[in-house]
Amino acid sequence: MRVLADECCPRAVVEAMRHVGLDVGYAAETDARSSDTDLLAIANAEKRIIVTEDFDFGDLLFRNRLPAVGAIIVFLPTLAPDMRADRLTSVMQSPDQPAFRWTHLNAG
Repeated sequence: MRVLADECCPRAVVEAMRHVGLDVGYAAETDARSSDTDLLAIANAEKRIIVTEDFDFGDLLFRNRLPAVGAIIVFLPTLAPDMRADRLTSVMQSPDQPAFRWTHLNAG
């Protein structure tokens, strides 16, 4: 799976995805300060799913109807970054994983 992690994703989340073998681009390393619209265009060009903790991507995808390979919005504010990483990678590696056209991962 090819992923572009938004710069708001903690490094622990990015490293955990890399550790389980995902092809992860990290905006903080390559595209820092790019707008969300630009990151979405980069993800589409590279055929990557956006992973973010920024709800603005939901607005871009649903309100503005911008195209996307897929998006996972992680909302786990009460969990430490390493626990967020564990939750995210377990969902992404699940044999019955969703298609990730759009997924919201929360504590519920």
